[in-house]
Amino acid sequence: MLNLLRIKVSRFARNDKKRNYDTVSLRRTELAEKVKGWVQKYIDNRINQKNLRSELKKEGQDNHSMLQELLKIELVESLQMDDDNVKILELMKDILNIKKDPFVNIIKDFQQEAAFEKPKRLEAIKKVLTKRGVFGSAVIPNLTLDESWDAYYKELEAEYKKRLHSITDN
Repeated sequence: MLNLLRIKVSRFARNDKKRNYDTVSLRRTELAEKVKGWVQKYIDNRINQKNLRSELKKEGQDNHSMLQELLKIELVESLQMDDDNVKILELMKDILNIKKDPFVNIIKDFQQEAAFEKPKRLEAIKKVLTKRGVFGSAVIPNLTLDESWDAYYKELEAEYKKRLHSITDN
């Protein structure tokens, strides 16, 4: 009888731990979606930094560290390698106290590497077109339709995104 009671208590404890983990996991997912929405609204100029801070405070001190982590992840994910990131970097600096210079340097490195490779790819496309009998001053190779460029660019972008994430992991 005592052993049966111990087994039931043990199962209850395991189920309670699992339920607690599921609750935390669900809460994290909910907060991640909220943070994603707030960041997008901020980028779209639908809310300002003051409103964003207010939303973060509404979630309470209990979730503060989780919110900070989720915000950091979302902001790094929102960084665009070939776009203006001023608003995102501003949030990182003002709300999370993260210096923007390392991010700016990595993005500049990406842009330089892509710019270095671009003329090579354009020239290769031009050569292929010339071999096909398509040539002249009106022929302008379209890099966006080149599958090898697209694959190269995506791979390069993924590599540099990893570098951006590694900055915040330290």
